[in-house]
Amino acid sequence: MSYFSKGIERINNIDWNLSGTVDEPSHMALIQEYIRRAAVLITLYDLETPYPFFKASHAIGIDSDLGISEKCPELAGLKNTFMKGTCEAYLEWLNLQDTGNEIALEFQDLYEPLILLIERGGSLRRRHGDIIAGGYAFPLANADYMSKQAPIDISEEGLKAWVNQ
Repeated sequence: MSYFSKGIERINNIDWNLSGTVDEPSHMALIQEYIRRAAVLITLYDLETPYPFFKASHAIGIDSDLGISEKCPELAGLKNTFMKGTCEAYLEWLNLQDTGNEIALEFQDLYEPLILLIERGGSLRRRHGDIIAGGYAFPLANADYMSKQAPIDISEEGLKAWVNQ
């Protein structure tokens, strides 16, 4: 099964009724790890793109129409543009992996933290330069600074540790 097919299945299995209803400290770990991964990609390839939430496939110059709304009909009705855009970006990135795109393969888990956040019922919002999730505010630092931060363990065990902090 292709990366894209597995991603479609994963998105279609999300409980959208749970979406945005869970507020856990571990959600901030997921956001911070995504921002770090995005920063590494942006700085390594000197990409000109909005930071930190963007469609990586577009940032590296590839646009494709994958018919995502037909394959994931729940996405078409989503009012939350962050969640919809994240899922679309994730699926486009998986499609690039299937085509053998070297950058997509190098950063194959780029969107994993955000997809985990959505699957766990989390959401985020931005306020005055901060990103807020899980009851925590995270000041958005520049990509160069974030690209030098240590990775965060987003395994189940690693996320449980955040709850106990």
